[in-house]
Order: sequence, then structure tokens, then C-alpha cells
Amino acid sequence: MSFVMKMLASLTLAVALTLPPMPAPDAPETPESTEPEITTREHAPDTDNCPNVLTPPEPRTTSEVPQPGADPTPLPVVVDGPCGVTAPRGFDVPEEVHASAWLVADMDTGEVIAAKDPHGRYRPASIIKVLLAMVALEELDPAREVVIDRASAEQIGSAVGIGEGGTYTVDELLHGLMLASGNDAAHALAQELGGDEATLEKVNRLARELGTTDTRAASYSGLDAPGMSTSAFDMGLIYRAAYATPRLAEIMNTDHIPFPGFDDLPGFEVWNDNGLLMNDEHGLGGKTGFTDDANHTFVGAKEQDGRRVFTVILDTTTEKARPWEQARLLIDAALPVPAGEGVGLLEPVVVDEEEPAPTPAPEQDPAEVPGVHDADDPRPWEEPGIIAVVVVSLLALVAAVISVRTSGRPRRRPSGRGNR
Repeated sequence: MSFVMKMLASLTLAVALTLPPMPAPDAPETPESTEPEITTREHAPDTDNCPNVLTPPEPRTTSEVPQPGADPTPLPVVVDGPCGVTAPRGFDVPEEVHASAWLVADMDTGEVIAAKDPHGRYRPASIIKVLLAMVALEELDPAREVVIDRASAEQIGSAVGIGEGGTYTVDELLHGLMLASGNDAAHALAQELGGDEATLEKVNRLARELGTTDTRAASYSGLDAPGMSTSAFDMGLIYRAAYATPRLAEIMNTDHIPFPGFDDLPGFEVWNDNGLLMNDEHGLGGKTGFTDDANHTFVGAKEQDGRRVFTVILDTTTEKARPWEQARLLIDAALPVPAGEGVGLLEPVVVDEEEPAPTPAPEQDPAEVPGVHDADDPRPWEEPGIIAVVVVSLLALVAAVISVRTSGRPRRRPSGRGNR
């Protein structure tokens, strides 16, 4: 080899030793590269143009990638607006609330006091567990003993801490489900209800019976999955029914319970993770939720001055306040609003099954939500169109009176008018 070639070879080797190793062409991505970035916000997202009328925001993880040929069709849009803040005069939205959607309502009357994007579609995370709890209370004896299998004990995500071979009552599992958001307890209850598929069918049937139109539970625990969808309005319907279920309301209002151990492990205490219940003297129970794609979700309530008011919060972050603190701020802003001055009513939306509502394009101007009106808009009797009809009717009446006086006999009103 010539001197020049030897020098080139030595130089090439020296450069190669100073460079980082090249990954193999088929090397998988490192786990860090697949984890979602933490969502941060300076303020609440602008939803005035209804960006989530059809589907939730784009996921940041691969949790919703469907199986081949199993891509779920979005639910038909029954209500497509309003999508911004709808509130009575004097209700100021706290700046600490960074949620994409929320709703504040009177628990007893169902009056919606204020809302933001109430029918926009978002992911519920663990607040959807309340449907499972309602089904279990309906079908299972609370004293029934359940022996835990490995699949239940090894569920991913939040857990209450049940163990394989351990024995627990349905009532204890329900507390683990609602206080500690246990996915392990959820799986154990689902097996008692007939298995995963049967349970999922049951919770979706219950959601439909309660009048929801934006909700599809793709998992009964709230873990993100293809097709998962709900709205603040739907969750309002669901939780109003939950608060009206005495045993479930009692469970949600429990601050802690003794919980049995398993094998040689001793028992322990399970505490409620709902900060509004635990930190506010007027606080009532509800449910917490979080996934990477849903962000934070929350349901909580307060009983004060003779009123029980609750709130649903979807897709929020924690820059200025925790979800339970945002809930308290919204409820405190709603409590001074006199009863009857809200913006709508929590009641099922009537769907014409013979003629399904078409799915509008997202950029379509939002229509008014049945049961929710913008309190800053004119009342129906203040609308220009109504005023015009009234003016024309008065003129027609005057003309009729003049005609009667000049002709000496009344004239028959032409058919087809006056009864529109």
C-alpha cells in the first residue's frame, strides 16, 4: 500500500473514532422518543369555531391506533353548538381554568348555570368509571365476595392495590374504583359482570339510556382506546344520575376506608383522591381522571347556601390551578347566580331515529344547543325576526279593522295564514 493510501486510511479511522456510533437501520426508537410531551397552556383553548364537534383532539400517543379494518366511525353529530363560553351576565370565567370544555349545573334541578363547548367531544379518562359503578350497583350484591385473578391484579395504570388470590367484597371494589380510580378494581368488577366485552356493552347501553349523544366508552376504565368520546353535557347527564343514586353518592363522599390485604400483606387505608371533597368544607364527591391524551378531567360538587352545584371539566392542564381547584373556582362563580337565570337544562336531547341528524362540517356556524342558550344573546321575544312578525301582524290587524268599518261586514281571513 502506498504512503498516501496509508495516510488516508489512518485519517479515516481517526475520524471514525471521534464520531458517535450510527444506529442500525432497523433499530427501534428509544422509549423516551415515544413518550408524549407535557401539555402546557397559557390560557384555555379557543373553541368558538367548534374544532371538536365530530371527534376529540388529535391523540399524542399510539393508544388509539385501531386494529386493521376496525377504525371506529365517529358518532353522528346531534348538537353542534354553541361551542364557546355560554354564561349569564355577571358570571366571570376564572382565568385559572384552562379546560377546553366544562359545565356547571344545579345537581337537584338540572339547570345549567354556565358552560364552555358543552357538546364538544373529548376523552373522559377515569371519570367514565362512574358508568361501571352504576352497572355494578344495579347487578351485583355489594356483599358478594370476589377472588382476584392475575389479570385483574396486573392491570396497568392507577390501582387500588388488590392482589392475586385476595378476596374482596363488591362494595370494597367499588370504593377502590371510585376513591383510588383503581383499574385493577375495574377489571375485577367487569369479570363479575360477564367479562370485558359484556361489561363494555352494558356501560354503553346505560350511557344511551341516560340520554347521551356524544359518548362512546371504548374502555370501561377510562384508558384511551379507538373511538373513545364524551362531552361535558353528557357527563353532566351521567353524574346527575350518579349523584341521585344514594349508595353511589355515599361512596363518592367517603374520605377513606380500611382495605383488606392479601397473602401475608396487611390491610391498609384507601383515601379519596378528590381534592375538592378533601380540601373544601362544603365539598362533595365526584371523580378524578387523567391520561396522556385526555389530559386532566374532573367532576366535583359543593353544597352551600341550600344549593348543590357540580361541575364537569374536560381536557385541562395545571399551570395555574389543579383540576379540583379549577372546579371550586367555577362552582364559586356559579353559586351567586340566582336559580332560574342559568343558560339551559340538563335533559336528554331528543333524537329523531327515522331521520338521523346530518354530520355538519366543523367550520359550519354553530347552532344553538337545545337546552342551552347564550345568555348574552337577545331573548326569543327580542329577536329581530320575531319583532318583524309582530309588527306585520299589528299592521294587518289595523288594516282589517279599517276594512270592517268601511265595508260594514267582516271579511273571512284567507286560509293558510295565522297558524304557522
